Amino acid sequence: MVRKGIIMKDKHMIKRLFHYAKPYTLQFIVIIIMMFISTAADLAKPIIIGTSVDLFVDGYKEPFKQVELSEAQVELDGVGYTRDYETADYLTKLVNFDDNYYLINNVAYADMEIMLNATSAELTAMLSLNANGEVVADLDGGYYTGSVLSSEQLTQFRAVEFTLLIRYGVMFLGVIITSFIFVYMQTILLQRVGQKIIKQIRLDIYTKMLDLPARYFHTNPVGALVTRVTNDTESLNEMYTTVITNLFKHGLFVIGILIVMFTINAKITLYVVAVLPFVVIATLIFKYFSKKAYRMSRNYLTEINIFLSEHLMGMKFIQIFNREQKTMDKMTAANEKLYRSGLRELYAFMIYRPSLFAASNLTVALVLLIGSREVLAGAVTVGTIVIMISYVKDFFNPIEQLAELFNILQSALSAAEKIFSVLDEENEIVTGDETIVSDEFKGEIEFKNVWFAYKDEDWILKDVSFKIKAGQKVAFVGATGAGKTSILTLISRYYDIQKGQILIDGKDIREFDIESLRSQIGQVLQDVFMFTGNIERNIRLGRLNISDEQVEEAAQMVYANSFIEKLPNKYKHEVIEGGATLSTGERQLLSFARAVAYDPKIFILDEATSNIDTETEAVIQKALYKMMEGRTTIMVAHRLATIQHSDNIIVLNKGELKEMGTHQELLSKKGIYYNLYELALQHQVLD
Repeated sequence: MVRKGIIMKDKHMIKRLFHYAKPYTLQFIVIIIMMFISTAADLAKPIIIGTSVDLFVDGYKEPFKQVELSEAQVELDGVGYTRDYETADYLTKLVNFDDNYYLINNVAYADMEIMLNATSAELTAMLSLNANGEVVADLDGGYYTGSVLSSEQLTQFRAVEFTLLIRYGVMFLGVIITSFIFVYMQTILLQRVGQKIIKQIRLDIYTKMLDLPARYFHTNPVGALVTRVTNDTESLNEMYTTVITNLFKHGLFVIGILIVMFTINAKITLYVVAVLPFVVIATLIFKYFSKKAYRMSRNYLTEINIFLSEHLMGMKFIQIFNREQKTMDKMTAANEKLYRSGLRELYAFMIYRPSLFAASNLTVALVLLIGSREVLAGAVTVGTIVIMISYVKDFFNPIEQLAELFNILQSALSAAEKIFSVLDEENEIVTGDETIVSDEFKGEIEFKNVWFAYKDEDWILKDVSFKIKAGQKVAFVGATGAGKTSILTLISRYYDIQKGQILIDGKDIREFDIESLRSQIGQVLQDVFMFTGNIERNIRLGRLNISDEQVEEAAQMVYANSFIEKLPNKYKHEVIEGGATLSTGERQLLSFARAVAYDPKIFILDEATSNIDTETEAVIQKALYKMMEGRTTIMVAHRLATIQHSDNIIVLNKGELKEMGTHQELLSKKGIYYNLYELALQHQVLD
């Protein structure tokens, strides 16, 4: 049942993968047509070679008719000869006897048929030499004599065969060129189609990731997600460009070989087919072990990618805490697992390939053994045996390739499973049927009996209710884990609540278009991420409607221009990933500029000034007041200067709203806020 389920799942994934190829159906039809042509060319090559061998070895056995020199194909001692003998009463035949070639003239048509139908042994028994050194043919009472030919005469007489051999050589070259042209065109077209399909899959994955909630990225390692977009899509590329077409081509080639071999000689072909069950058994065993080993390798490779992504990003802390050897030990262990799983794959190939090689050679030997008897019996020609041996060798090559293609297919299916797990991920952030798109928010926010948990019923917020009027400045305070940051993330709808309602301007935020909602909310967080690019790009963040002048105005408003103007290229100064070349305070100032640049109606400040020194904070407070004018501002901060002038302060404790009021009102209550304030005065931190 488990195996059946796996097969059904693989079929479902293959069906979905073919869905991506559907827009390129015409191109695949063209590719298949070119495959038919190139396969036909490959099948023709052994036939041309075998026919040439027969022509060279046995071509002299065909009779000639004497004709006028003007009609002759061959001239010898003033006499003309041609192969067109159907209407002749008397014919000429070249025979090989006692290591010499003899020319017998004027053989009656009926007697010539006896000579042509005789085997080599029977013909030799009919021949003898007389006293004059001539060959004598005794054909049931009919006696014919023939004179020996010199090597020059023999070459002259066999000029017809040599001319045909040249034609076959030209034909063989033409077949090779035809095969090359169509394989080349097929490969180019296939690679283009494959790259287009993979480009679309990459875009689909990234588009899906952009739409997934924050929870997904908290529970899935970055290294694994990068692997989905890069390594796994490349595995699919191999499937489209190698597996699909080559499975068809090799299958077509094997079927074509069997058909041609049965047509040429069914008896010998049956002996070849008798070897197939052993090859099939070996292939199935290889398939089982290689599939298992390959899946292990893919899993271990993903583990290493995750490990490297995490530890390279945290290399600074590894060095600070002197953990180099510890992480090296972990990397060595992970690498050892990948190495051993790779060896298991190698062992499978080490057994399978020699097995096929042995089967191929044994089959060739079998064809030679049986074929030589058939040749001696006159049942087949030497050229036929050459053709059969060529086909036997060609027969096993596609089978070996099919096994390797199966390995690639397993890689692709394994990658597809992981890719589709991303594409099929359900978005927890669901918008209502009638989505509200609004460019103008007033900024009124209300929480009604909100319950929220990141996992199951481990409640972070418990029955929280409050209302923030448009344009108000509200601060949230409380101990670590009280739920302050969770409230901020809920307003931007990075998560959905389990119970209650969150309203903006009197409408449930679940009814708003996500992009429209977030475009009206400017956020400045404690942890600031800088993208690779220049300063200007990091402020604009792809919003082309923000002009260069607006970028500079935003920077001036938050006093970020004070350090930008000192940089070598100012706003065009390049920033590396994470903004490692900028100080923590400089990155924080740029985050303020980002928020200001697109003029939001709601500001969210989560420990926004915690990474700015006291002197810089004093300067930026002026900018903050200016930024807050006409906007609803919600902040979480530890510093007194940031929150004490808020219109309202909400105190949270263990997910519950405990106090609410102005700075002075809360101090007069001498409750939780009062205690936090007293503690802050002692440590200059409000926690």
